Amino acid sequence: MSLNGFDVASYQAGMNVGKVAGDFVLVKATEGIDYTNPEFNGHAKQTLSAGKKLGVYHFIRNDSDIKQQADYFLTVVKPYIGKAMLVLDFENTTGSTIQNQAGVGLAKQWLDYVYQKTGVRAVLYTGLSCENALDWSSVVKANYGLWIAQYNNYNVVNGYQPRDLYGSLKHWKTVVMFQYTSTGQLPGWNGALDFDVFYGDKSAWDKYAEANINPDIPKWIKEDKTYTLKTAVKLRTAPSTSASVIAVLPAGSTVRTDQAIIQGGYRWVRQPRSNGYAYMATGPIGNTLEYVK
Repeated sequence: MSLNGFDVASYQAGMNVGKVAGDFVLVKATEGIDYTNPEFNGHAKQTLSAGKKLGVYHFIRNDSDIKQQADYFLTVVKPYIGKAMLVLDFENTTGSTIQNQAGVGLAKQWLDYVYQKTGVRAVLYTGLSCENALDWSSVVKANYGLWIAQYNNYNVVNGYQPRDLYGSLKHWKTVVMFQYTSTGQLPGWNGALDFDVFYGDKSAWDKYAEANINPDIPKWIKEDKTYTLKTAVKLRTAPSTSASVIAVLPAGSTVRTDQAIIQGGYRWVRQPRSNGYAYMATGPIGNTLEYVK
């Protein structure tokens, strides 16, 4: 079973994607930390209103902070999280990403951050030459799917005509989706379209869109409690031993908390402060040592 569809960006301004043949539409949402496709919301709404499956993607850049890029993307696509496949577009374009090993690390950082924030494993989009040239093993091991692009030529393709990949994958065993031409033609639109085939049915598509309830995604729980420190403990800006230290509280200090989480090998609690929150480890997991009572 497979589905046929296409992907769009601002180049398809004025197109009603819901009225053009296809099972799904992938829509560019954002790029970097300050660009939103002006057609994004219109095309996303048209896709869902027509009963088609929706994908939304971010074009990653190497000239701005990766977490800021991910947060920007998540803010823009927030109404569609849980309804749409999330995708990271990794390309070799001047002024954006560089297809080298450092770029792979940036891509994984973005994918991991989005997963931590949403529970959704985004799919990576890139070309076959890039998949072959770089070591993507860390991304593959983290279970992120691949949407591959590879064109045999630039001849016009009238209507959906999925074909086999020319060449072979080096790191992934299979692909989620295949973009096989950038010169597709469909009734209802007089411009060229990227044609894609998704290897699965609508139920399989929905699984990529849904949040994965997974034990490796930490969950905060409510905890209204006051701790007395048994030893000096560091208050940090985030629940991580690598986060900046706000203060070192001496033994005997009391800390009032509102939430707790198990993360990074420690149990952390959150302290409300006048200017935000501070975080404190109550002790390492799996160890009898505790810093508080």
